[in-house]
Amino acid sequence: MKTSSIGGLLVVCVAFTGCNLGTRGGPGASDPKASKPLFYGQSDNTFNLSVPDATAINQGETREVSIGIERGTNFDEDVTLNFSSMPMGVTMDPASPVLKRSEKTTQVVLTAANDASLGDFTVEVTGHPTRGVDASNELKITVAKR
Repeated sequence: MKTSSIGGLLVVCVAFTGCNLGTRGGPGASDPKASKPLFYGQSDNTFNLSVPDATAINQGETREVSIGIERGTNFDEDVTLNFSSMPMGVTMDPASPVLKRSEKTTQVVLTAANDASLGDFTVEVTGHPTRGVDASNELKITVAKR
């Protein structure tokens, strides 16, 4: 194998292992008999949430953020999102959006008040399915002075 091929393989491996999909949820996430993917992807009847790598917002600003869902085979449930550990003075609207079974993403509006806390924060995004266990992921938010 040529050196460039090895380097390309390494990039592909790092790309797949570097993806932050958080913890998986759904009925299949707690079922030891659920079928697992052969190589890469979602297990049967599970889901993961995807969030931006990082989101920056200034005090007094509003920004739209996209939250996605990766659905495994046979997972067709609605998933309600909740956000915890929000920085002081920062809100998410809607506070508990629902990803309908036919949707792959939802948009939420992040608003930082004029006196919002400054700094780097980690917001826990939790997806609650109709049945099965919750999935979670971390949304990194940086609030800067206007």
